Amino acid sequence: MIRIGICDDAEEQLNMQGKMVENIVDHLGINAKVNCFRSGEDLLCEIEQKGSMDIILLDIEMEGINGVETARLIRETDFRVILVFISFYDQYCKKMISVQPFAFIDKPVTVKQLEAVLKHALEFLGKLEETFEYTYKKVSYRIPVKKIRYFESEKRKVHIYATDEVCSFYRKLDEVEQEMDKTDIKFLRISKSYLVNTNYIKEQRFGKVVMNDGTEIKIGPSYRERTRKDYIEVIGKI
Repeated sequence: MIRIGICDDAEEQLNMQGKMVENIVDHLGINAKVNCFRSGEDLLCEIEQKGSMDIILLDIEMEGINGVETARLIRETDFRVILVFISFYDQYCKKMISVQPFAFIDKPVTVKQLEAVLKHALEFLGKLEETFEYTYKKVSYRIPVKKIRYFESEKRKVHIYATDEVCSFYRKLDEVEQEMDKTDIKFLRISKSYLVNTNYIKEQRFGKVVMNDGTEIKIGPSYRERTRKDYIEVIGKI
């Protein structure tokens, strides 16, 4: 699901843009959640609590911290989010460029303008690799799903073993499994502690799987029959 945020301290403008975006994504057949915010502070709070968004429409002139400052704070932890500035003004041009905006829209916003920018942004997102997002010490990270060999749960922490790095974050492995089920790559839950990318399984035996780098991971007794069936199904589709 695409997460879209709209931030404008003028309630009328915010409501109008929110309805426009909802109608546009619905017309395009995009599964998206649209959230509206009356201040940069509210937007930043939402990101801190629930993670990064995919597209953010930002008004520049706002009470409290303005749109450019809000964008600067977002960019401290997220370099992938698409930022679109909306404003009557252009005096912030140099500062806006420093936070790498995707596009600019002049007020008053029209459906034609907004639809053109959103189409472009969604096309761009479609070209990005499928990624897994996690947060560690209040910083958001993304890693290509195809690079993940397996996840390992250890107490409250989950470790990602990727092709070129090992990283960790705090979350339940059950939640990670549910998220991986939505990706195009098949992951197998082979025990209470392991979730494995089938693309990196070299062979599956009764009590373990052998990864293509030689790593052997035990299959939990209660997961053996399910793992066998799921792996046979995966092999049959290759």
